[in-house]
Amino acid sequence: MDVTLILPHKIYWQHGEVSKLSAEGLEGHFTLLPAHIDYVSVLVPGIMHLTVQGKEHVFAVDHGTLVKTGPVVQISCRNAVEGEDLSQLSQVVKEKFEEIDEMEKKARSALLGLEYSVIRGFADMGKG
Repeated sequence: MDVTLILPHKIYWQHGEVSKLSAEGLEGHFTLLPAHIDYVSVLVPGIMHLTVQGKEHVFAVDHGTLVKTGPVVQISCRNAVEGEDLSQLSQVVKEKFEEIDEMEKKARSALLGLEYSVIRGFADMGKG
């Protein structure tokens, strides 16, 4: 399979001879092989394994999407880190990616508060 891992600002990793891909989506863990049918998955933060010529590449990946069309697999995610130590990568997923999610939740909450303030302001203007 020809696999490309794309981050918002660059192509992070690409290889044309991937024989196996394992990752985790909303539906749970899955594995893709070259003869697998076309497939789409929403990825959750977790560990992704890619096998290239018998050598395993391991990535910590954040939220994203995976699309397999024929032999081409495109993975788009917010963050990715390649490493060899599974425990270290699991810690990256747990600490960094969940920390980013928490910051995004706080930012969305603050923005929602601002939106409500503007709406209340318009409503008060209509009363006067």
